[in-house]
Amino acid sequence: MERTMKRADVNALEKTLANLPVDLKQHLASQLLGQINAQAHTLLETARSHRLCPHCGDEHLIKWGHSGGLQRYRCQSLTCHKTFNAVTGTSLARLHHRNKWFDYLRCMRDSLTLRVSAGRVGIDLKTAFRWRHRFLTASANANANALSGIVEVDETFFAESCKGKRNITHRSSRKRGGQSNRKHKADKIPVLIARDRNGHISDLVDPALNKPTVHAFLTPIINPDSILCSDGHSWYKTFSIEHGIAHHRLVTLDNQRVIGKEYHIQNVNSYMSRLKGWMARFHGVGTAYLPSYLAWRRLFECAQPSEEAWLRIAIGANQQPTPT
Repeated sequence: MERTMKRADVNALEKTLANLPVDLKQHLASQLLGQINAQAHTLLETARSHRLCPHCGDEHLIKWGHSGGLQRYRCQSLTCHKTFNAVTGTSLARLHHRNKWFDYLRCMRDSLTLRVSAGRVGIDLKTAFRWRHRFLTASANANANALSGIVEVDETFFAESCKGKRNITHRSSRKRGGQSNRKHKADKIPVLIARDRNGHISDLVDPALNKPTVHAFLTPIINPDSILCSDGHSWYKTFSIEHGIAHHRLVTLDNQRVIGKEYHIQNVNSYMSRLKGWMARFHGVGTAYLPSYLAWRRLFECAQPSEEAWLRIAIGANQQPTPT
């Protein structure tokens, strides 16, 4: 069925289905689930144009039967001889219920909470949590996006959250629903965000953000021909001098927000505002999982990917979508 199907046609189809006998509805549901499962299997099998052994990297393989609906392969290397399938070695390895993956990815596309997603897909809360972070692993790891042209960089802060931890020893626990001290940065986790004018984004979560970590983060991602725009922090100045990069500092104390009409950090600050507004629906993200949520949000700065594209990203079959 075409993705461009008009809403009126969808309503007419729903009305027709509503009038069908129960046994026919059950038959159609079974057929649709089978097609969804087959679609997921086909996508996983064809996502990579060139297949290598995930254990040793050898390309000499033979087919070795099927298991769980997926083709298995056996490595012909003299030192390996291991078997694998399309998801072996990926973040989706050993995840079951592949017929529900597309439904779950649709929930992630809609930014639904874990509880709502679990109820909609028909899985338990622990499974919903595990799937969320498995689907985001590849995106979280592929964070070193090359930036070029005018690059804006700034820091933002998120309240430290120990969600999921049984013992908190470094600070007193907050009351349920309590807020961190806004003036006390010891309760905050700094996040460094760099964004170019093409919409490419890289971010760094580091509780001990300092000059060495900032330099190590920026060095591999910023093109030497770029123009760096930042606030007045000294570590950006020293970075630009060491790497011979043109640099414009926007000093807040001087109320200097724009230099020469085009050098500013308003785009990265606007992204931070969208990020925090989007994060609010989750009522506090555990600090340990913050990189995954940042990766999730980066996908929304791109052309809205389909469920198939999300699945390809999850298994690392292609790069993230190009921002519009």
